[in-house]
Amino acid sequence: MNRHTSLKKVYYVSFFAMVVIPILLVFFISLSVIRVMMQKSAVSAIQSSQNAVVSSLSERVRDASLQLSHFVYANGGRAMELAAMTDTEDTKQRYEYTSQLDQLFQVAMAPKQTVLSGMIYMKDGRHTYLKQELILPKEQVEQSDWYQAALKNPNRVFVGSYDTSAVKLVMTGGKSRELVVPVAIAPDVSMDRSGRIEMIVLLFRTKTGDYLKSGDGSLADTVLFDSDGNVIFDAGVGGKAGAFLEEMDIRESGVYRMRYPDGPGTGKTGYTCVVSEVPETDWRIASCVKTASLTSGFNRAAGLMLAVSSGLFLLYFAFSRFFLRNIIGPVHTMVEGLKQVEEGNLETHIDPAGQYEIRTMIHSFNRMVRQLKTSVQENEAAQEKKLQAEVRALQSQINPHFLVNTLNSIRFMAQVSKFDGIRRMAEALIKIVSCSFRSNSSFYPVKEELDILDSYLYLMKIRYSDGFDVSYQVAEDCRELLMPRLVLQPIVENSIVHGFADMDEEMGHLDIRVRKEGEKLCLEVEDNGCGMTEEEINHILTPKERRADDNYSIGIENVFSRLKLHFKEQCELEMESEPGKYTRTRIRIPAVYQEKETGRGGQER
Repeated sequence: MNRHTSLKKVYYVSFFAMVVIPILLVFFISLSVIRVMMQKSAVSAIQSSQNAVVSSLSERVRDASLQLSHFVYANGGRAMELAAMTDTEDTKQRYEYTSQLDQLFQVAMAPKQTVLSGMIYMKDGRHTYLKQELILPKEQVEQSDWYQAALKNPNRVFVGSYDTSAVKLVMTGGKSRELVVPVAIAPDVSMDRSGRIEMIVLLFRTKTGDYLKSGDGSLADTVLFDSDGNVIFDAGVGGKAGAFLEEMDIRESGVYRMRYPDGPGTGKTGYTCVVSEVPETDWRIASCVKTASLTSGFNRAAGLMLAVSSGLFLLYFAFSRFFLRNIIGPVHTMVEGLKQVEEGNLETHIDPAGQYEIRTMIHSFNRMVRQLKTSVQENEAAQEKKLQAEVRALQSQINPHFLVNTLNSIRFMAQVSKFDGIRRMAEALIKIVSCSFRSNSSFYPVKEELDILDSYLYLMKIRYSDGFDVSYQVAEDCRELLMPRLVLQPIVENSIVHGFADMDEEMGHLDIRVRKEGEKLCLEVEDNGCGMTEEEINHILTPKERRADDNYSIGIENVFSRLKLHFKEQCELEMESEPGKYTRTRIRIPAVYQEKETGRGGQER
């Protein structure tokens, strides 16, 4: 169609060409799409059910680890002392200490009463049980991977698992087909000064079996297995999950499909297996269902889609004229407004009209024009401000070569006269002055900023008679990053001049840190000076009009203004202080690398 064709004609032609004719093709194609969507929906339902099991199990593992740590470390390690005292031949003393230990254990496990048993194994072969004795032989416990891992890594909590359908743990209180989680820790001499305790084991009950057996049916065939593919818990309702794991080497979470025979002499049936990770452990949960069952409602959904599509088509056709009358006019008005903006008229305003969506578009258009106008004005103001700053900088560079040459002459005369102190002072001042006069680039490496800062600190130490010291913590991967010139020096000057002003005989100390935080370069200066109140910090960080004689903390304000010009909202400047203790100034700017040329704002190009 001609691009000058009316919108109404374009609408009707497009409706028949792009809706009526393709709708039949779309319907048949949609049947296949719906089938896939129903499969995904069924898989999502399985994953949701698995998430409930995973959430409960991971929470239980986490709580069990915390309760074990609390029991071991609570009351200054009193539990460890009592446990070591139970390792005695004296029956009376053993009973007394065991009773005290049991009371402490009951308090540590409150209010949650999910612990099934607790065992404290001694190095001489004895053991002390809490709540009820574990009937599983110690030799069998010692063969467990988690037990051996705990022995090799003292003072760390390790988690294992027991399926009560495969092994009986206690005489009473246990359930069949229940997943029990043992958590263990092997204390070293820092925890057990007696050196008698080999291992502390607590066994906690979980609701995993209940979830798998009494859920909504989506987890009817589910197993829990470890990173080696070994099944550690089976709900016991039968199915293909265990056989699926044997057939396929599954190590990662995801959705797996394969064809597997239902029995001897039968054809292969398609199965879908959904695998999810269990946080806090290396376990995974796998649920297997027949793929055909995932799309059992496909025909009903296809009929419903046909009915809904037909109804929507009729409604759309019936109400097309009504909506067109409320769309064409406002859209034409918007087109005229866009033309005016294109011609540069940022005073354009359109009166809202039409339906809600069109009115919303018009409101958005008006807001966009206002924001564009504001942005243009702000950009012009920022450019003017930067130009003024550059002019002031040019005005301050009064015969820089003469000043540098004079300093070089002083340095040469001091070197000839062997006045090393004066020579070093001249060299330090030359570095600082040369950096201030440099105009070929606003950025230079962090290491050069630190070199200039060293020269400045050398001069300040002479001025203040070594009344402060400095320490650096600079990450190696930050030294070659680029940054604006003379950022740290005004902050350090503020710390020396104002922070150390009223410290009397106390030694001042400066900590200068440079590190990366993600893709940000973090610069931090901390002093142990007189500190500032919250009001003083807000006064420094708040832009303001200054009098000619107002020079308090102007350096910090200048630094932040320059950073804003380069990085806009991507830079941060924070100040923390406590009066009489410290002041910490932290700057974060985007990391700028040397490999690529950088433009204004530090963005690579």
